[in-house]
Amino acid sequence: MTNNNGNYVTIKGTKEGLTIVLNDQCSFHELLEELKKKIEREQRLFENGPQVEVRVDAGNRYLSKSHEEEITEVLNKTGSVRVHEVHSNVMTKGEAQEVIEKATVTSVTQIVRSGQVLRKTGDILIIGDVNPGGVVEATGNIYVIGALKGIARAGTEGESHAVVCASVMIPKQISISDTYFYAPEKHEKQEQKPAIEGPGYAYVTGEEYKAIAFEETKMLGHYLRSVSYT
Repeated sequence: MTNNNGNYVTIKGTKEGLTIVLNDQCSFHELLEELKKKIEREQRLFENGPQVEVRVDAGNRYLSKSHEEEITEVLNKTGSVRVHEVHSNVMTKGEAQEVIEKATVTSVTQIVRSGQVLRKTGDILIIGDVNPGGVVEATGNIYVIGALKGIARAGTEGESHAVVCASVMIPKQISISDTYFYAPEKHEKQEQKPAIEGPGYAYVTGEEYKAIAFEETKMLGHYLRSVSYT
């Protein structure tokens, strides 16, 4: 179902719900007024039925937070709409810089010693060991060309698909997002042994019950040669 009567707002029906496409050439005031009129005319779409998922597509129009809130408020007044997403192809310079930082692999050549904390945005590549008591934190993945003997915290802003890779994997502690692994004390029975003779990586496994899993890999060097880093 597509409604093209309006110049600035088009409502499309999909299997997932409704998509509201907004014209990106008119002023925001004109757009908002047209959206209000369109919702009033198409009130039958929202009455006497289950809650409808709505995705708003703003195209090449930049929407500030207040603009998004105004659009959402208009739609929420129907009482049966849940705005799932407000999408725009445009972002601010600051938002673009944040995306770049998160996608960047930062290369650091050093030994992370006991008591030191190395913290980076995005992925981090450490050329050197992470000693017991040393801490490495990254919002993305962590790669260690050396022995990981200390603490590695990857995906610190909630990225559960992050991984921790090391040439020698004998960590004291690893966390990926909100999932943790603690190396057992020497007197405790070690049911999960992370120590790996060659390159290995840690990742989150499971859905309802998550855990850190360890696997050997022969692809670490090949992968690192293929990424861009600063």
